[in-house]
Amino acid sequence: MKNQALQKTMLTEFFSMNKYDNYAKNLNCMYAQFPEYFRWNQQSKIWEQRKQREVIGRILGAHPSEGERYYLRILLMHVRKPTSFTDLRTVNGRVCASFHEATDVMGLLQTDNAAELWLSEAVAYQMPNSLRQLFAAILVYCSPKNPAQLWLQFQDFLSEDIK
Repeated sequence: MKNQALQKTMLTEFFSMNKYDNYAKNLNCMYAQFPEYFRWNQQSKIWEQRKQREVIGRILGAHPSEGERYYLRILLMHVRKPTSFTDLRTVNGRVCASFHEATDVMGLLQTDNAAELWLSEAVAYQMPNSLRQLFAAILVYCSPKNPAQLWLQFQDFLSEDIK
């Protein structure tokens, strides 16, 4: 029998908190907001309620070429208080076959400003070369409506190291 603590992750325990903890349920948080109210105890692998709310946290990045991991991340940025991976894939009572399908059904890939939001978030912690790779992936995988406008909006960040 495997040690249960080894199976616990920040994400699976986030789901558990949303299912069983009344305070977490009432917060109605998305994954990226959760660290404002709870801190992760690495030793015991549990979320503990914060005493102070000043925190800097971020959700790990994912690239469109990473497939399901990328779509999981998008869902975690938009779905409030999910209780499981299946819950994340459930849209209007229907369980989608994949995270990609769920993001598509929710319309998260078709929004006019989705690529702008992804690049804005990435600007905060990625180097220009990584931003250019993300921009290229957005062009290939997401087909933004106005790529030239998107380039102009982020041109300074995308070309910072080649000026």
